[in-house]
Amino acid sequence: MKPTIKSAIVLAAMGCASSALAGDAKPSEAADQPAIEEIVVSGQQLTTQLAAIAVDREIVIDTADAFSRLPGADRNKNGRLTGIAQYRGMYGDRVSVNIDGLGVISGGPNAMDAPLSYVSPMITEELTLVRGVPGVASSPEAIGGHIDAKIARGEFREDDAFGINGMAGARYADNGDTTSAAARVTASNRSHRISIVGQSDRGDDQRTPAGRIIPSELARDRYDLSYAFRDERTQFQAFGGRLDTRDTGTPALAMDIRYIDSALYGLSLEREVSSATRITAKVGYTDVDHVMDNFSLRPPPDTGMQYRQNRAGGRGTVFTLSADRDFGDFTVRGGVDGRYAEHESLISNPNNAMFFIHNFNDIQRDVTGGFVTVERETGASAWEAGLRYVDVSSSAGTVSFGGLMDMMGMNAAILADAFNAADRELSWGSVDAVFKYSRDLGPNARVNVDLGTKTRSPSYQELYLWLPLQATGGLADGRNYIGNLALDPERSNEIAVGLDWTADRFTMSPQAYFKDVDNYIMGTPTTVMAANMLAMMMSGNGALQFNNVEAEIYGLDLGWRFTVSERIHLDGNASYSRGRRTDVSDNLYRQAPPNGSLAFNIVDDAWSFRGEVIAYDRQDKVSSVNGEQVTAGYAIVNGRVTWYALPYLRLELHAHNLFDRGYQDHLAGVNRVSDADIPVGEKLWGAERTIGVGAVMTF
Repeated sequence: MKPTIKSAIVLAAMGCASSALAGDAKPSEAADQPAIEEIVVSGQQLTTQLAAIAVDREIVIDTADAFSRLPGADRNKNGRLTGIAQYRGMYGDRVSVNIDGLGVISGGPNAMDAPLSYVSPMITEELTLVRGVPGVASSPEAIGGHIDAKIARGEFREDDAFGINGMAGARYADNGDTTSAAARVTASNRSHRISIVGQSDRGDDQRTPAGRIIPSELARDRYDLSYAFRDERTQFQAFGGRLDTRDTGTPALAMDIRYIDSALYGLSLEREVSSATRITAKVGYTDVDHVMDNFSLRPPPDTGMQYRQNRAGGRGTVFTLSADRDFGDFTVRGGVDGRYAEHESLISNPNNAMFFIHNFNDIQRDVTGGFVTVERETGASAWEAGLRYVDVSSSAGTVSFGGLMDMMGMNAAILADAFNAADRELSWGSVDAVFKYSRDLGPNARVNVDLGTKTRSPSYQELYLWLPLQATGGLADGRNYIGNLALDPERSNEIAVGLDWTADRFTMSPQAYFKDVDNYIMGTPTTVMAANMLAMMMSGNGALQFNNVEAEIYGLDLGWRFTVSERIHLDGNASYSRGRRTDVSDNLYRQAPPNGSLAFNIVDDAWSFRGEVIAYDRQDKVSSVNGEQVTAGYAIVNGRVTWYALPYLRLELHAHNLFDRGYQDHLAGVNRVSDADIPVGEKLWGAERTIGVGAVMTF
């Protein structure tokens, strides 16, 4: 038997064994309640099929930090607002993120506006993660997981009279003088709802036990206006919003955010055609204008010739149209969806009008798909089978540059000429398939099995980065990359086995998984001589080129809760993920180390307390190709007190890293800023002790 298969079987056995050991507890005595319940963990709901978290209750600046509290979930941090979702060893474009059921088109080639940055925490109602293999209807190319975030726009009333309700809140943290202010006003009756929501965040440089992170200041404004209508058969919503980010540091990247101006629009319609048939239609449009540079927020380069400014943009449309119909115990659903995006990126030097690099020109990436699913649910079991066809087409215009002299100019010309002469209109067609099955094993346990084969075609950075640069979708490893027009799509073949188990006082939900990934795309040393020569002149290291390799990822994650008494309970998460290449002896880059949490909770009528320990193990299974650093294990203690001083007023007191532990998060990037407290090339440190207060009023 292959070692990889052995590993998958061992992990699956671990999940089943842990639940079997817990099975000796007494069954629930509440006969009128369902035996299998969701784990409710301080604003989280969890089964092996879904995990959800009430983001507005999490005291964070970046919604990606709230996401990381779910089992198997984490985030790659390149800045305080630049958290890239990671789930079970996959991240970036492999993890789909929807906002109110619609995808997001980012504008930055380095994911400075990662999708979760579009949902500010205090105005986000809930974030839901599909555990296991996402169904084919959720999103195309979601080989690494699927997330849906819901903006908090208020509720309809239950009568015809219009009423006004809403919230206003503010939070302050002493580390970096960080402030957040948010508000929502909703006018509604039973049929109509008009809502405006907004949040504003400001902060200075963050302090760590190793010194300040320069620059880590931030400034972001997010607001949204919507109208919704409903009757007995119809739900309709239209919204328009803005995300405006100004002067925000990304110290793990080569430049910082000067501004990101994004406009977001969307329409959605759900209609019950008959008692057995429903249709859903959604369409959204995003337009992003983004400027970054390496001299405004961080100490400027030594010479004017090293100044760089990058203006990038992204715009496009996403849509989905589907219908589902019931046939007795069966439900059949079919639909089509699409994502049509354009991208541009131009690098310049304000001190030299002759210098420019058109690194991405007239990029078009279109994804069109069709899917069908069949579901059946009975009292004791349920299953879902789905097929999807995905068509991806991609194209790029010719590229050019100016102001590169001598050998740099000669090598850049070789690369530009080769790129412009190549066939840049590419397309791929692929079929995805998913089967999900769940069944009761008795009054207190339910098993869930997911099988899937899903694909992701290459991103525009992986294809069209013709000059060795670091515009890599946020890899943040300090290496220069070039694209590869000969890439094949990735295919992830996955199995996930989970168990939902509940007893009188104890509930847990473990899930084991194994992914065999064909044609996994990552950087490997290039044989393109001109690219290597340029990369050596720029950084002292040769270039990496995006190539297809073979990989596998396997692991186990779980959530649990133990009720001590009516007011006291314990809860926690645990996650283990292992990603490695199978074509050579190396590990996948930027994989979260084993980690877990343990929390003690007291909940009373007017107040609650939560004290938690979050621990990460040492990560020494690192990528040698990326020059990835080993990081030590650590544990930090957090605390939070919430007091309802009045029925409509919630006061918050919280402490992060209470004992001021010095630590380096493995998924944080390395420092790229010279003349800073943290040396260039060293892993960024976590924040020192941070004390915060907050107040949220509802009306």
